[in-house]
Amino acid sequence: MAKMRNSNPKSTSGGYNRMLGNDKLAEVFTKAQSTVISNGSELEKIITNKSNTIGDLDDFMNKVNSGNINNGVYLCPKKIIKDSSFKLFKHEPDFLIFKISNTGKVAYVIELKDGDNFDTKKSSGEKQSLERFKSHLGEKTEFRTDYRLCAFNQSDNQKIVEGFKNTFDINHVWTGREFCDLLGIDYLAIINQRLIDSKDNFDYFIEQISDIEEVREALERKFNVTLENNDN
Repeated sequence: MAKMRNSNPKSTSGGYNRMLGNDKLAEVFTKAQSTVISNGSELEKIITNKSNTIGDLDDFMNKVNSGNINNGVYLCPKKIIKDSSFKLFKHEPDFLIFKISNTGKVAYVIELKDGDNFDTKKSSGEKQSLERFKSHLGEKTEFRTDYRLCAFNQSDNQKIVEGFKNTFDINHVWTGREFCDLLGIDYLAIINQRLIDSKDNFDYFIEQISDIEEVREALERKFNVTLENNDN
């Protein structure tokens, strides 16, 4: 998980300034918002670093076609897809997973969601993009292709279906554990590391707001206590 203490947003949100009437507090909330936005890409980096990742999709396909790639599961991130001849403008998925085994070759087109609260207004378009890329990949390769939407933090497939108002059927959704199991990476290790990072984010957030004089004074009035000033 991205750490709030490492966040460096380019500017403070004017909306937070107007809402809170305090520049320093607005800066803390802006850093928090920036961290939330970063978490999705941070998860993708973690998965990419832990997987058997393809660095050049065209080269990978050439080796598959020539019989130089043996059984295994291989992950291809969006950036690598976009740099290849397999790109499909505005329809590239978050990942491709290629599974080669004695029973055949299967490719999965993956959209990854970091969470389980979904924007259902976009889900129909996301499904169409996945279906289009699935067909595109199937036409250009020897792989049998399918697509999956993965809700990384959801452990119940049916809840994913319900969360997307049945736009995706249960055969086209994965939990985070299913996704990681296919890749051969440790789902719980990722979850536990993100829990550690969230604790750091909590501590940093409390530290930052308690160092703001106006916040400290408001808390002292509210609870009739005297708080230590860390600036002293």
